[in-house]
Amino acid sequence: MINFQSESKKTGDEFELLVEDNLISRCLTIVDKNYHINSIGIEVDYVAKYDDIIEYVEAKGGRSGVKKRPGAERTDNVKKAICNGALLKVYDPNAYYVIYFSAPPKPNSYSDAMINTALKHGYVDEVRYL
Repeated sequence: MINFQSESKKTGDEFELLVEDNLISRCLTIVDKNYHINSIGIEVDYVAKYDDIIEYVEAKGGRSGVKKRPGAERTDNVKKAICNGALLKVYDPNAYYVIYFSAPPKPNSYSDAMINTALKHGYVDEVRYL
């Protein structure tokens, strides 16, 4: 029997390594991982810095496969990432919030609409796909 949660954790961890590599390739320094902001009840995967610019980063990814919907193909991934951004922006309106997804949403899907709305209204500053 395959433990799907264990497999999802493994592929999520692999995706986070890709995100780390991408942040470093953008000349950002990772200053914290699994960063908790207790007063608003969220955790972001990374806090990265370049000069005076700080990015709060959420990574949502995994592999495709049978009955697998990675990244922004999963509405629950998208909702959690956007909610963290909205709460972060209430806490610090000037925070720069980035979401990494391992797969883009299907065009015209709920996930696609949520991402576009969050970008338009400033809950998310940037979405990157790896």
